[in-house]
Amino acid sequence: MYEGQLVRLRAMDSSDLMKLQDFSNDYSVMRCASGNILYPATVDDAAREMGGNTNRSTGAYQFALETKTDRVLIGQCGFIQINWKNRVGELAILIGDARYRGKGYGADAIRTLCAFGFDEMNLRKIKVSVIDFNTPALRCYEKCGFEVEGRLEKEIYREGAYHDLVLMRLFRHAEEAAWNTQK
Repeated sequence: MYEGQLVRLRAMDSSDLMKLQDFSNDYSVMRCASGNILYPATVDDAAREMGGNTNRSTGAYQFALETKTDRVLIGQCGFIQINWKNRVGELAILIGDARYRGKGYGADAIRTLCAFGFDEMNLRKIKVSVIDFNTPALRCYEKCGFEVEGRLEKEIYREGAYHDLVLMRLFRHAEEAAWNTQK
């Protein structure tokens, strides 16, 4: 439905269920994507999550993330929380298929999602939280124009240690300047 240069953001459907469950059960994916206890997801868990990710139920806007050319499902992205009064949205992205990491798909998905947030949802600010050891994500967000807004020290317990949660933000129109310098 929404297309970038490399990716397409579309509604999730039942054919995505098993692949999304696989992503949710891949420790290498989830160790950076969630601050919660990592526990295997059942098909029912994945179906409930998919069913709850609609603008008609929770106010969250989640998309299936697929390659633009061959339409391979590589992950999901969207807004996980929206504060309508203040026009602030929190985004999340997960590239579940390792073959597509580090090749520009994430940055393209972030830019496409931010354009949707600013142009369709009329957001003025988009924010994201990143676990400090996820340096590829931090670099990707910076490349897309996000700036560090703050840190929550020792917020996430993972693999026997506490880690900081880096808070980043992008304001409307700031993305245009950042994206124009990337071309």
